[in-house]
Amino acid sequence: MPDSHFPVRYYCKVKMSHTVVRGKPTASQLYLDGVLDEVLLEKGIKPDNAQRATVTLSQLMFHCLKRNLDATFLTNGATGEIITNEQLLRHAVSLARALIADGAIGKRVMLLMRNHHRMTYVYFAAMFSGIEFFCADPNTTAYELTNVLKLIEPSYIFYDRQYDTILHEALKNANLKKPSLFIADEPQHLITFIGDNSGDIESYRVPNASPADTVMLLPTSGSTGLPKAAALSHVGMIAQLPTIWNYHTKFPTPTNLAMILTSIQWATFTMTLTTCVVYHVPVLISPRINTVESVTTLLETYRPTWTFLTPAFASSLAPVIRPDQLKSLEILILLGAPASPKLINLLQEKLPKTAQLCNGYGCTEAQGFIALPDKDTPTGVNGWVINCLHYKIVDENGKTLGPNQSGELYVKGTCIIEKYHKNDSCYKESFTSDGWYKTGDRFYVDENERITFVVRIKFSFKFQGCQVSPEEVEGVIFSVPGVLESLVCATDNGPAAAVVKRPDAKVTKEQIHKIVNGLLSDHKRLHGGIVFVPSLPHTHTGKVDRREGSKLILEAVSNGQC
Repeated sequence: MPDSHFPVRYYCKVKMSHTVVRGKPTASQLYLDGVLDEVLLEKGIKPDNAQRATVTLSQLMFHCLKRNLDATFLTNGATGEIITNEQLLRHAVSLARALIADGAIGKRVMLLMRNHHRMTYVYFAAMFSGIEFFCADPNTTAYELTNVLKLIEPSYIFYDRQYDTILHEALKNANLKKPSLFIADEPQHLITFIGDNSGDIESYRVPNASPADTVMLLPTSGSTGLPKAAALSHVGMIAQLPTIWNYHTKFPTPTNLAMILTSIQWATFTMTLTTCVVYHVPVLISPRINTVESVTTLLETYRPTWTFLTPAFASSLAPVIRPDQLKSLEILILLGAPASPKLINLLQEKLPKTAQLCNGYGCTEAQGFIALPDKDTPTGVNGWVINCLHYKIVDENGKTLGPNQSGELYVKGTCIIEKYHKNDSCYKESFTSDGWYKTGDRFYVDENERITFVVRIKFSFKFQGCQVSPEEVEGVIFSVPGVLESLVCATDNGPAAAVVKRPDAKVTKEQIHKIVNGLLSDHKRLHGGIVFVPSLPHTHTGKVDRREGSKLILEAVSNGQC
């Protein structure tokens, strides 16, 4: 972080803000301290760093919404409906009271819903009642949902009508005690459950909890396999709240309108929704599936000033969006996968000259960001590791490396999860015995402590005795005009690729081979062949599913299509 360029193996012990473990606090962290102090003073407690760490996310959310009742909480981009903080609180409080009265304490709630305002009523009701809740992927299949139900065993499920068929199929297959079901996008279902439970805000008290307690569970699968459930805690989520606003110095309301395009199972959704409450930033959400056309309409109609994009979606949007359609954006953060220089350059051409394009890095296990570029960070560099995390770069033997070297990034701190729900074995695989999270990603660290993504370590394989990084080859394939997406895996004959073409593109296998052969060493070339496919499989978190994608390529090889 700024003014703290220590070698990566040393950590500053001075803490001016309770979330900071290295260097100086940012303006956004100091602002958060002030809000935490307000919560403590309201309870008659003298504030200090130790006491700030006792405030729970539920208490903080309730306080911030309550002190600005007339402020806009969100706009539903599909309908234009505007929901104030007071409207949100009244609905959430009455529903929280109903859950508590129904005996839900100690049980789990599942949300299977798209991004609309009634989903946020349930989201905050579960938070304010102290009930653990799981945010399910709204793009799930019945098969995937069956496995999730077995893992989570929810007692209550709030869902949208469109999921009625797959939910009942999954419940039948899971063979569990049937939970209480509520079709949350049909208001009468919630009204009936709430009954005569009051929505009075003044008389409601958020239940006490330990800061280490789990607030919610989010699915996480990396790039392969069925989801695990990461346990997000009060203390971890609070530590992440300021990181989004590291560029800003004006608080509250550092930006005018944040557009959230990710759905509820993403850490980017939960992180943004909660931080916007604390920093008084209205949010824009929509239940519609994100397409180039739908997102362009949101940009033109509501003029958001801040948003996230995944590189995969940005690569579809960037070629067709006009600069005037992006003119309201002040901050655009790319997150979820490595962004190619080609994509970054194209976005920079379209964005306003004053806008900041950030190539961020984070994960669900960190409950949000791990690194974020500062305004002086060179293009393609991921920036400084956030100052609420310790970090180190290690070699394959676990030895700590210094500046101007590359190795696997390990991180440790209060915003790193402490468990996967009912999955100790996966936790032990991903964490060291003394609590370091092994990201599985290789980074280069420069003399100023900025880090740059190099390669996803566990995806690498050997051919001709040499290491092959699928992502490196995929980056070259993506540079070929007409290519939308690709996946590379190992075959007996060498690297092979499945390639998705853009609509109406004329790209050929020969063109791809020519570019790859001209830029990469022989062992990285596509000796295993190329197969064109209409689409690639993706995981719950929207990343390419390398396990299923590899099966697709190997099947094409066996059928002679490669």
